[in-house]
Amino acid sequence: MAPITTEILQKQLEQWARAHYHEQADVRDVRPMQGHAGLSFGFSVADSTGDLDRLVVRMPPHGVRRSGNTDVLRQVPLLKALAANGVPVAPVLWWDADEQWFGVPYFMVRYLHGQTYAVRDPDPAAFVEVDPSAVFRSAVEALALAHQVDHERSLSDWEKPKTLPDEIEFWKPILQRAAEPEWIEMGERARELLLAAAPTDPAVGVYHGDFHTRNILFDHSSVVAIVDWEISGIGAQLIDLGWLLFLNDCEVFPDLAGLDRIPPFEAIVGWYAAASGRRISLDDVAYYRALAGYRFGAISGMNVMLHRTGKRPDAEWERIALSVEAMFGTACRLLGHER
Repeated sequence: MAPITTEILQKQLEQWARAHYHEQADVRDVRPMQGHAGLSFGFSVADSTGDLDRLVVRMPPHGVRRSGNTDVLRQVPLLKALAANGVPVAPVLWWDADEQWFGVPYFMVRYLHGQTYAVRDPDPAAFVEVDPSAVFRSAVEALALAHQVDHERSLSDWEKPKTLPDEIEFWKPILQRAAEPEWIEMGERARELLLAAAPTDPAVGVYHGDFHTRNILFDHSSVVAIVDWEISGIGAQLIDLGWLLFLNDCEVFPDLAGLDRIPPFEAIVGWYAAASGRRISLDDVAYYRALAGYRFGAISGMNVMLHRTGKRPDAEWERIALSVEAMFGTACRLLGHER
């Protein structure tokens, strides 16, 4: 399907705004937002008196099956439950399965002011003299708050919990699409070790699924909102902490300038443990760091294939390709085995 243009979306949003605000409402400043999951555009609703609202619309790509991260409406009850429990997320204002407006379902959240924190290249204007330790501490404290949501009470009809074996098996067909046969072989070894060593009684609840500092809006070092809940679910919550640590591991990504600014992993785990009230050590998180290596290795292998075949060109994946072997190798090492 041809990608949606801002010109087309401008007209659609104007029709939507005049139906949901008033007939003289106008739409201004339509712009794509950062991120890769689905389609996300910011815009303002205004009239002769000035701005009425600033919103972000989320919708799936046209022509794709709506499930998982492309089923945008599944995020609505989650975001509402998180907000009701004091978790910093963008407030959901509008949502609808009716496709008359955009040809797909959609939801809209209020636009929030803030900056994401890129470890390699933090915005000097937004993070001048900000201690990275303060950024990471506020991030994991917000994560702990999200993990305290009672999903059985707040999200009883949302979806069933996913076991660790289910989570591991989910990535198997994605791994099989990797660009290099050696990556598939290494990933299969990590998968076998993960299945054999899976904790039998993990703490289960809401998890984000892609938790890192580029999926958080900050005001200096304070969290404004955790964003991009597309691959969230109910399952082993330490998936989030393992993912955060793995994506900032200089042994896996030695080419990433800026990782020397990351606080010690022991400190990050300690901040999360204190905020969550759970006794957790770095050793307890090792399994989930390994799981993150397997997950990101599978994701990377497939995306390198899509780039090299021209199906989804993105040169950034060639840089990430340099670390795929280290992803799977680190996963095996964390599980007590050499690759």
